[in-house]
Amino acid sequence: MPEEVQTASNSESSRNDESAAQFAALFAKELAKVLIYDPARSSTRTSKTFTGAYTQDQLYTYLRSPTQNAKALRNASEYMYNANTRYYRLIQYYAGLPTYAFVISPLNFDKSKAKPETFRKQYIKVANKLELMNIREETRKQINIAMRRGAFYGVRWFDSASSFVQQLDPDICQITSISDGVFLFSVDMSQIKEENLDCYPPEFTQMYAEYKRTGSKWQRVDPSISVCVKADPSTPDYSLPPFCAVLPELYVINDTQALQEASDEMGNYKLLAGEMPLDKDGVPVMNFPQMLEYYKHIASNLGERIGLAISPFKLTSVDFSKSAAADAVDATARAVSNFWSASGTNALLHGAENNTAGVAKLAIRSDETLVYGMLDQCERQINRYLKTVMSGTIKFKISFLRTTVFNLEEMIKHYKEAMNYGIGKSYYMAALDIPQYDIEGMTYLENEVLHVDEILTTLKTSSTQSSADTNDTGRPPADDTDLSNEGESTRDNDTNANR
Repeated sequence: MPEEVQTASNSESSRNDESAAQFAALFAKELAKVLIYDPARSSTRTSKTFTGAYTQDQLYTYLRSPTQNAKALRNASEYMYNANTRYYRLIQYYAGLPTYAFVISPLNFDKSKAKPETFRKQYIKVANKLELMNIREETRKQINIAMRRGAFYGVRWFDSASSFVQQLDPDICQITSISDGVFLFSVDMSQIKEENLDCYPPEFTQMYAEYKRTGSKWQRVDPSISVCVKADPSTPDYSLPPFCAVLPELYVINDTQALQEASDEMGNYKLLAGEMPLDKDGVPVMNFPQMLEYYKHIASNLGERIGLAISPFKLTSVDFSKSAAADAVDATARAVSNFWSASGTNALLHGAENNTAGVAKLAIRSDETLVYGMLDQCERQINRYLKTVMSGTIKFKISFLRTTVFNLEEMIKHYKEAMNYGIGKSYYMAALDIPQYDIEGMTYLENEVLHVDEILTTLKTSSTQSSADTNDTGRPPADDTDLSNEGESTRDNDTNANR
């Protein structure tokens, strides 16, 4: 072949190659303009993170110097109580543990000096005052707030028909002394507006006048109306929410739950990839408009969670499902378990999967000891009032029973056995949720007015019938919480039915 012809042929081939490359590049550029069909683009996704006033990093910063950031931690705890169900349940769990049953007994009793009629009148007077004070509701409220804020500060109101305890802002209160085992506190009167003094007991008007006269803003609240309960009585200088250290764990739960939901959602997607036909030089054999028509036709017939892509590479389908190893590790469950573990609270009571009732029973015992400390403070507050404010030479006190919603059945049996020996009758009735100040009135109403004892027939129980009247023999069945795992399985399967 002549050199000129060969050169012309090479030039034409070069132009063809250049044209094919340009065509392929133009095709790829147009293809890039076509968005991969993404079914998720049409749905609205919401953020799974908290949108409140506190971040996880801020909480960690506060916890590095908790006493210097007590106010911020109190506010964060209050926020989480209102914004997070798990933290709300944690606080409600502890505040709701006790039954708040109590008995009334004489203080420093001397039988030689007691006059029955005078003694009875003073007892009735004290019982009526305690009924007016609404001990159960007010005490539970105080413990609930102390758990959220580290301490409860309040003032007691009284009138002829009612009584309640008004909550004060902990940011303007400070414990200043301890009297008779009771915390006494002062209030920063500079933080109270004069026009709002009517919202406080009359003693606050006197405190405000003293503040204006002396310039001393911290004025001590009259001990006769002050109420203070600390979650941790061993630290009177400052007050921290007892569970402030676990607040960051709530964000860990939230983040891992969001990741797991995202992973689960991705597992429901599928991507279909179509392969474009190419010639031997790698140039698409189908023009772009024709390819686009096919693409739109396929995309319009796909379901919500199926994506579509077209590529010159060989692709089939891609599934975004989690591996078996990933399925075995539930990060959210682990984060939730860590939260309850860090708070020192039994996770079995809040949805954890475990069938060891005996372990749960022992764990509850530990939880009960935490709230007993605050219950003792409430008891001392009331007894101090009965001793120093209530008039009369004969003094009485109250004693909260160590009964909770979990050990109530056990404690009722305990008090019943003691009553059989002639002691603790009032404790037994209090455990049965019969207030002591109602005993005399209810007995008179039932026996003297309604004659219930004559109308109703005595129930048939083991104490009112002989062994011939019943088929119940053998040892009484054990309580569910006292059974081992094997015992629970035996009871569920009724294995001993024919023995």
